[in-house]
Amino acid sequence: KIDSYFEAVITALDTKKPKPSPEALLKCVDMLSLDKADCIIVGDSINDVRAGKAAGIRTVAVLSGIFSLQELLKENPNLILQNINYLPDFIE
Repeated sequence: KIDSYFEAVITALDTKKPKPSPEALLKCVDMLSLDKADCIIVGDSINDVRAGKAAGIRTVAVLSGIFSLQELLKENPNLILQNINYLPDFIE
């Protein structure tokens, strides 16, 4: 099962409100006893960026979905990547 690779798995079924609500992100932060300053959300949609901002978590938008660079730029993510493979270069 894929969930054996993760410490926390939260799906839409685990929350009352879908993204852009920050509910799922905040639930994950609480489950893992993390500080939001140590977290990032990586996603390919406008709602991923909006949820991260609403949760007070840094946001990384990846140009792998249906949204254009211009659309994602309007949401002002902390970082935009052409490809998810570049993510390790920015995480320390």
